Amino acid sequence: MASVRKNSKSGFIDKTGKEVIACIYDSAESFSEGLARVEKNSKSGFIDKTGKEVISCIYDSAESFSEGLAMVRKDDKWGYIDKTGKEVISCIYDSAESFSEGVALVLKDYNSDERGFIDKRGVEYWEN
Repeated sequence: MASVRKNSKSGFIDKTGKEVIACIYDSAESFSEGLARVEKNSKSGFIDKTGKEVISCIYDSAESFSEGLAMVRKDDKWGYIDKTGKEVISCIYDSAESFSEGVALVLKDYNSDERGFIDKRGVEYWEN
């Protein structure tokens, strides 16, 4: 499927050009790991390929899924959710990156410049 815009709203069409997910979102990204990030009323969430909103649009921002987890931001802090929407790593980081090879780079506090890596369980490994 491809993301399209119609009347300032985003949705998805199939290979034949038929609209398969209605253009009701403020923005929509490509599918990654079976889910697409969408935005509605300045909040981000995720839909599946049937158009079902599987993770409600409650986040201030979100990134596509990578290695089964997606970065999400709420109250100016980043954390990670799984594909069910469960927050598996709390939103406590000032900055974060997507997972790659089982780890993600995070910055805990802009003021201290304390950065390191976390694994998918949230175990932190800080640089010295």
